[in-house]
Amino acid sequence: MIKEISIFFCSGFGVGRFPIIPGTLASLAILPVIWFIKQNYSTQILICGIVIYYLLSYFFLKKILKDSKNKDPSYVVCDEYIGQSIALIFCEQKLIDFIISFLLFRILDIKKPFPINYFDNQKSISGVLLDDVIAGLIVAVLFVIYYGI
Repeated sequence: MIKEISIFFCSGFGVGRFPIIPGTLASLAILPVIWFIKQNYSTQILICGIVIYYLLSYFFLKKILKDSKNKDPSYVVCDEYIGQSIALIFCEQKLIDFIISFLLFRILDIKKPFPINYFDNQKSISGVLLDDVIAGLIVAVLFVIYYGI
């Protein structure tokens, strides 16, 4: 039972089961959720939610990847939810900012430049999550710099 719940959670509540571009679909699916949270709650609530989701993802990933040879199956998209959410933390509530954040995050997540590739190459539960966290942080920092100029 816990393994089925873990798979459902880590697949982004089923989004990761789409046959094509599940990571991109997950990054896209989280955009309106984050928009709603940012519109109605504080940044601190958003960050707390991301931390809680990260901890739950780690716990559930540990359950499903324990005996698996593939340490980063394509149906696992909880990491995309986390990374894309981090990328949106400092975005203003403007559609163009969300689109730019989405595009930058996807480019970084697909191309995996350093230091993202370092964590991706770890082939561990932490690596599955941290490569997307780092990609999200890079985008978030870019927005802080952009708004500061």
